Amino acid sequence: MTIYELLESKQKYRRPFSSGEEFLYFIERRHLLGKFKRFEHLYDSEENEFDIFRANILLQGLENKELIEKEILNLSSHGEIDPASFMITLKERIIDQPYYEVDDIKIYIPFFSRALNEIYINEPQKILSLPYSALVDTFENSCIDPFDVYGADLFNSFFTKLVKVSSSKHVSAFFHYDTNSLYFINDQGRLDAKIVLFDKYMKKPKFTHMLERLNPVIDAYYNNDRTGLINALKDNNLISSQMHKKLLEL
Repeated sequence: MTIYELLESKQKYRRPFSSGEEFLYFIERRHLLGKFKRFEHLYDSEENEFDIFRANILLQGLENKELIEKEILNLSSHGEIDPASFMITLKERIIDQPYYEVDDIKIYIPFFSRALNEIYINEPQKILSLPYSALVDTFENSCIDPFDVYGADLFNSFFTKLVKVSSSKHVSAFFHYDTNSLYFINDQGRLDAKIVLFDKYMKKPKFTHMLERLNPVIDAYYNNDRTGLINALKDNNLISSQMHKKLLEL
């Protein structure tokens, strides 16, 4: 058993992840993952919250796509689209929708390239004719792998509740307040490691100044310092003395 597996097996959540809005959103919409053949395996992710984060990025992107297309079709039914008027209307409609921003470009549909995202937002009239009109119903062949293309920073967006703490050369560290976990995500947008904090042996965990307390743990991880990581967890009151001893004995 690894230190990560032991920490996860003895975790003490503040509240079950399954009662949170991210899990409920996933359960309500996961049937739509069938539209993404390469990601439909995420349908069975009830026990893996990181895969739920990934699935929800796709599902929220799909919701954005359908909302934008609906607005385009509604406006086109009243005649030719005026780009300026459309932008005003669209901005009102998507003001609360999640997005990822890169190089001053807002990516509302993360499974599409930057170029397609710009067409959806800045050149909406193109969606009314081929080849772009085909994207409304059949778009899988135009999909990119958003995790490969946009990397770990895709998780540092309004698509998730993850909080980016820091980055090293090829890995970024994120914290999630509901799961009390650190996630180390690589350049391909995949999970390298998860550290679950606050084991069941702690009577009164303290949740204040979390990001500051996490930095020594993250630095030890970046430096591949196993003992330093275990000690940093204890020194910053993120695990109990009992768990500290168990981890050192592994």
